[in-house]
Amino acid sequence: MRQFFANRGLNHAEHPGRFSGSTTLACLTLLLGCVIFSPPVFAAEELVLPLRLHLTRGLSLTVKDTKMEVWVKPEDVKNVLLPEVNRIWKQADIRFSIESVIEETVPASPALDKFLADVAAFKRNNEEKGAGSPFPLAMKAVDDSKFLPSAINVYFFPYVGETLQGVSSLGGNRLMVGVWSDKSSGGRKPPQKTLLTEPEPMVIGSLARTMAHELGHSLTLQHPSKQDEPKGRLMGGGKQGYLLTPAEITQARNSAEEHLQGGKKKRAKN
Repeated sequence: MRQFFANRGLNHAEHPGRFSGSTTLACLTLLLGCVIFSPPVFAAEELVLPLRLHLTRGLSLTVKDTKMEVWVKPEDVKNVLLPEVNRIWKQADIRFSIESVIEETVPASPALDKFLADVAAFKRNNEEKGAGSPFPLAMKAVDDSKFLPSAINVYFFPYVGETLQGVSSLGGNRLMVGVWSDKSSGGRKPPQKTLLTEPEPMVIGSLARTMAHELGHSLTLQHPSKQDEPKGRLMGGGKQGYLLTPAEITQARNSAEEHLQGGKKKRAKN
């Protein structure tokens, strides 16, 4: 948190001339006390962004003989996931609040069938080969009438592709996370249920960190180079973790303010 302290000078206009040694010492002591113990007169304003959370129901797909469905409950989101996400984002004085948690049944459709088949077959390097992402198909499969334009919409799916844990649009207000993942094994083993949270040093990864990371993309943050310092960063790099750099904090806060202003305009239109 960035804090600025006021300089509190001492006015000695009523007592011109040289100070005695004891007077000078007293003044220096008082001045030092003001610098050290004065409360901050300014702190970064906390920015609060609304989230609408969509827990998809009725979806199942099988990868390597493992059948997967969304197992996360509303109380998991409210009591475990969001507090951890907000703990991570506290370093930027950004907090996410729940507008609503929707348990959303995804209706059967050709788009859904294609999405499930493509996700089950999706490989990590598909994007590198220009084969696209499961994200657009997923957004076609859900009920768009439950999308809230003035909030960031988080969709929980069973699985989002080999070694992937989440997908989002840069600067957008839609993102998806998978509650099963095979990232820790590099896709060699069947997917497993993700941990809700994981303390550092991170070994497997967690749903809370994935959600915090994808929210970073919604706030226009991108993956850093694997060689970039410092290590243990939320957005990636050589060793993943929970840290945001000062530049990322500034960029994310600017984007958060744009989200808030855009949300106000969208609510005004409605």
